[in-house]
Amino acid sequence: MNAAMAAGVVALAAVALLGGALVAIAPRLRTPDWLRGLSQRAQGVVSVSSAELGRVVTAVLTLLAGSGAIIVLLWTLGWPVKIFESRVDHPIFAWFQDRQDAGWSSIWRVITNIGGLNLTQATTVIAAIGLAVLYAKRRWWVPLVIMPVAYGLEKTLQDLLLLVVDRGHPPTTLGSYPSGGCARVIVVYGLIVFFLLRRFDAGPRIVALGISVVAFAETLQAYARLYNLEHWSTDVLAGFVFGVLLISTCIGAALVLDRRGPDLPSPLRSHQDDHDRVLMRP
Repeated sequence: MNAAMAAGVVALAAVALLGGALVAIAPRLRTPDWLRGLSQRAQGVVSVSSAELGRVVTAVLTLLAGSGAIIVLLWTLGWPVKIFESRVDHPIFAWFQDRQDAGWSSIWRVITNIGGLNLTQATTVIAAIGLAVLYAKRRWWVPLVIMPVAYGLEKTLQDLLLLVVDRGHPPTTLGSYPSGGCARVIVVYGLIVFFLLRRFDAGPRIVALGISVVAFAETLQAYARLYNLEHWSTDVLAGFVFGVLLISTCIGAALVLDRRGPDLPSPLRSHQDDHDRVLMRP
C-alpha cells in the first residue's frame, strides 16, 4: 500500500471514528446560547415574513438570498484560489499522480460516481417521490419541491461560478471550480437524511448518525476526486463549502414551508388592528 492509498484509508477511518464519537456524545451536546439566540431571531423574521408575504414567497426569498450569498462568497474565494494554484494544487495533484495503483484506481473510478450527474439525478427523482409518500399526512409537497429545486440550484450556481471564476482545470479532466460532485453528495444525500430525520422526529443519536453518514459519503467523494485526478484540491474544498452553504439554504426554505405551529402575528398587522380598534371606539 503506497502513501496515496494509505491517505484514503486513514481519512475514511478518521471520519468514521469521529462520527462514532459524535453519536456517543450526542445526547450531552447543547446548542450554544449565541446560536440559540440567532435561531430565535431568524424564526421571528420568518414568522413576520410569512404573515405578511406568505410561506411560499418567504421560502423563495430564502433560496434567492442564500444563492446570492453563495455566489458572492465562492466568487471571492476564487481569486486567492487562482493565485495559490501553483503552490497548493499542483504539488498535491503531482503527489497523487505519482502514486497511482491500477487495482486501487479501478475501485475509486466506480466510487466517484456517487456524486455523478446520472446517479444524483435519479436519486433526486426517486427520493422526492418516496419522501412525498412518507409525508402524505403533512405537507407532502415540500420534499417533492425542495429536492429537485436543490438539484437545479446546485447545477445552475456551479455553472455560473465556473464562468465568473474561470480558474481552469487539471490536465487530466475538465473538473472545475467548485467540485459539483462534492457539492451534490452533500445536497442530495444530505437533504434525504434531513427529511427522514424530520419525518420521524429522530432523537439526537440518530441525528448524529445521519450527519456522520453524509460526512463519510462526502469523504469518499472528496478522496475519489483527488485520487482519480479529476479536480484540483481547492476545487474539492470549495465543493464542500458550496454543498454546506447550499444545503443550509435549502433546509431553511424547507423549514419555512413545513413550519410546525402557527406563524407569529405580524407587527404591521397588529399595529393596523390596534389602529382600527381606536377608530371604532364610541
